[in-house]
Amino acid sequence: MHPRLRDFSFVLALGLLVSLPGRAAQPAGTNAPTTTAPAASTLTSPVDAAQKMVADAVTRMNTNDIDGALNDLTQAIKLNPNSTGAYVLRASLYCQKKQWTQAEDDFKAAGRIAPKNVVLKFNLVEIKFMQKQYDQARAGFLELQKDPATLQNDPEMVDFAAYKVFLCDLFAGHQDAAKKELDVFNDTMGNPSYYFGNAAWSLVHKNLDDARSWLLSASRIYPPEKNQYYAQSLRDEGYLPIPAPGDQVAPPSSTASHP
Repeated sequence: MHPRLRDFSFVLALGLLVSLPGRAAQPAGTNAPTTTAPAASTLTSPVDAAQKMVADAVTRMNTNDIDGALNDLTQAIKLNPNSTGAYVLRASLYCQKKQWTQAEDDFKAAGRIAPKNVVLKFNLVEIKFMQKQYDQARAGFLELQKDPATLQNDPEMVDFAAYKVFLCDLFAGHQDAAKKELDVFNDTMGNPSYYFGNAAWSLVHKNLDDARSWLLSASRIYPPEKNQYYAQSLRDEGYLPIPAPGDQVAPPSSTASHP
């Protein structure tokens, strides 16, 4: 699974899986006898059966049985067309197989069920980024950055979306626009986009020692998961891991200043 989608989508899907409607609890205070027969019949309901198939798919994913997991998720969706977790996980697997149209369709289907979920919106745009359709991805990340739901509920996503807008410009060769966005990160400081934006700029411009320094600073400040989120796009583009200093001629000195 693509690591970026794995980090966001997999966590999201598991959360949705846990929150799926299950067997109704017996109201407190009733005098009805407790029996196992009703619970046994409810276990075969479409929703419960779909939930079980999603759990089976996760198990298959952990053993790298992608085709088996896809089959389980497809069956889960047939049983419960409102299983957002099944759509998200299947979309992530389609991304791994580079079946972009199917992945996009599944994220859209999940988005129709949970229209306010910013992670779903992000992943739909990320598909364009993964295909190096940077101008299209930029428009989507910019919209996500300014989305009222994102601004109100998820400030970390606001920063990450701004970073992705910057990467779209940087990787697409829009250097002037990328430099202006980097200047905003440098004026703001203190966000992951500040460290990883400067690292990305240094990597693209072959200032590898400078990039190492920025990444090291980030690793000392942020937990591994956050470092993974911000570094993944650089890894996908082949800029990470950075070769050891002895592996090549030393790059030119960078003029960027560090905190």
